[in-house]
Amino acid sequence: MHIGVNRPLRPPAYPAADIDAAVIARHAEALGFESIFYGEHPIRPLDEPGMAAGSYSDGVPLFQDALVALARASAVTSRIKIGSGVFNLPEHNAILFAKQIASLDLYSNGRVVLGLSVGWSEIEVTLLGGNFARRWEQTREAILLMQALWTKERVEMKGEFYDVPPVLCHPKPASKPWPPILIGSRHANAFARIVEYADGWMPAFVRPETMANGPEAVRSGRRKLDELARAAGRDPSSLHIAAIIKDDATIDDLRRFEDAGCDRAIISLPAVETEDKARDVLDRLADRVL
Repeated sequence: MHIGVNRPLRPPAYPAADIDAAVIARHAEALGFESIFYGEHPIRPLDEPGMAAGSYSDGVPLFQDALVALARASAVTSRIKIGSGVFNLPEHNAILFAKQIASLDLYSNGRVVLGLSVGWSEIEVTLLGGNFARRWEQTREAILLMQALWTKERVEMKGEFYDVPPVLCHPKPASKPWPPILIGSRHANAFARIVEYADGWMPAFVRPETMANGPEAVRSGRRKLDELARAAGRDPSSLHIAAIIKDDATIDDLRRFEDAGCDRAIISLPAVETEDKARDVLDRLADRVL
């Protein structure tokens, strides 16, 4: 099982600038981590309650720009995978986003892992151009459009959300046919969506109560993916699972996730205030799990 790191879900103070992704990625690569992931939330609505499940009781978490972070990470590294955990696709124009991801993947020599979901903040999704009520349908159409733009010289689409006359989009990504697309959702419908138009699953088990049940959830998800893949004529082994887990994960935790069918464990780093503290955190984590 591959082991990567994920930047913290929120900075330690508000307002606060996050640690430079170039610093984190360069040190993580030197220590031997396989990948580094960044999440996305462009804004924090101030009059919207936190997530119903209680993950973010103070509202939408505060993030640096994920595309900028991944570009900085790719520029100072050569081996470590760079990924999103996750981009909220309804908040992006699919054509522009396809070009940005293809460019990042090309210039990083095929190191992008694309975690995608739909967002849970109605204010954020709507303000950034998404159709909140139909965000899964919008995401499906956007993914199919991006896949066409990445693989074809002539693309046209007439859908509910995109009406595209014949166009050409370059560059194409280095990864073939495209950077692996992982769906970040624990909804029951996620597995059918993955089998139809994605390459794997990215569940998040970052709270104590969900972390404890994480391996069994992965095991159950693996069974569902395998069953649906076989029914659809897809090779089950082509669908990967990358789980985002807590920063205090032990070797035993990682073994349980691996035994359950997890292909990549992405360990969330705690919030830190300085680059030196960030390096110290990575050093301690590497000593513990690598």
